Amino acid sequence: MRRCEVFGKEVSHGNRVSHSHKATKRIWKPNLQTMLLNINGSEVRVRVCTKAMKTLKGKNVDQVKKILLKNIKTLSPKVQKALFAVK
Repeated sequence: MRRCEVFGKEVSHGNRVSHSHKATKRIWKPNLQTMLLNINGSEVRVRVCTKAMKTLKGKNVDQVKKILLKNIKTLSPKVQKALFAVK
């Protein structure tokens, strides 16, 4: 399933509405890209939406950790494991 590993953005559903107002099903997919995150000294490859990429780009390790802890409920298990790994 397409899901951002940081912000939790997923596929959403809705209707495409024509000029005659006939509704047909459609979906919106998040724009996912792969990105390397440096978490606690280890680099983790994650699939994130472009909004998360803009947020995390250019941040140092402490700022990235703060952002990840703020979004703890939506993190993927892989990112949580890297975040709370004991070194």
